[in-house]
Amino acid sequence: MKLNGVQVVERFNIPGTLNRVVLRAEFLNNGSYVDPYSLSSVSIFTRSQNTSPSSILASNAQTISDTAASTVKFRMTGVKDVTALTTDASCASSIYKIDTGRYAVILDGTQEVSSLDRSGTVIKNTASAAGDYLDVWTVKFAETADYTTVINNFKLFVDNFITLTEPALLRSATRLIPNIVRLEEIVDLKVGTEITVLNKDIDQNLKNLLTQSTIKDAQFLIRKHNEDHNLPSRVTVKSYSDTSADVRVTSDNTMVYSFNTASLTDNSITDLGAGTGTYSLQVKYTLLDETIVSPMMYFTVR
Repeated sequence: MKLNGVQVVERFNIPGTLNRVVLRAEFLNNGSYVDPYSLSSVSIFTRSQNTSPSSILASNAQTISDTAASTVKFRMTGVKDVTALTTDASCASSIYKIDTGRYAVILDGTQEVSSLDRSGTVIKNTASAAGDYLDVWTVKFAETADYTTVINNFKLFVDNFITLTEPALLRSATRLIPNIVRLEEIVDLKVGTEITVLNKDIDQNLKNLLTQSTIKDAQFLIRKHNEDHNLPSRVTVKSYSDTSADVRVTSDNTMVYSFNTASLTDNSITDLGAGTGTYSLQVKYTLLDETIVSPMMYFTVR
C-alpha cells in the first residue's frame, strides 16, 4: 500500500518494527464520513503498561492524564493533507487527512524520528520493540464538545522472515461486489480475494502468514463496453496508473476503490457515449514474486 507514493504497511498486515506502519482512523456520524472539529494528537503507548483505559485517561475527563502523557512512546500532532507526506523524517510527526473523515499517521521505524510530547519536550520514537501497542486519538467532534479519546490497538513484530524448504505455491480467486451501480452514485468497488496455499507440507501457521500479507501494489482497470457501433468497443474509464494510489486492501484481502460515477456524464472521457451500460473491472496486484491480472469482472451502470 502507498500513501502519496510512500510505501506503508497496514496495522493488520503483520507490520515489523522496521516498517513504516500506517495507523488509520475513520470518523463517521449518522452513516456518513465526517471531519471532527479538531484532531489534537495521536499518542502511542505500550499495551502491556496500559491494560485498561483508566491507566491512560484522567480521572475526571476522557483525555490523557499527565502521568500517562509522560510515558508516551511517540506523539503526532498537526493535521496536514496527505499530499504533504514524504519519506522525510520530519513527516513522521504529523497527522494526515486522506479524505473527508479519513485520517492516518505513520509510525516510521525505518529511520530515527522525533516529535514533541505534551509539554513540548523533544522525544524520539521508542515504539521500536516487538509487542502490543495502543494508538490513542485525542479528538473534539464538535465545537461545543469536550475533547475525548479514541483508543485502538496494533502489534509490531520483530521481523516477517519466513523460511520454507520449497517454493510457496499460491492461488488467488477474485469476486466483484456490487455488480449493479446507479448513475451518479459514489460506490466502493470491492474485490474480495481468496488466497490458497497449495503446498501440502507447509505448517498451517505459515500458511496463515502467507495469506495475510501477500497482496501488494493493487490497481484497478475500469472499462466501458459499448454496444453502439459508432463508438470504440472498449473505452478506458480508469487505468491502472489512475487508481494505483487509491486502492485500499483490508485485513481479509479485499481490495477497495471508491468509484464516482458522476465522471461518466461530465464529458471528460472521449468516446464513452451514455454513462449507463456495461463495464468491466480487472485488478492487477503482486502476489509474492508474481504479478496477477484477474479475469474481467462485469458490472452494470443503470
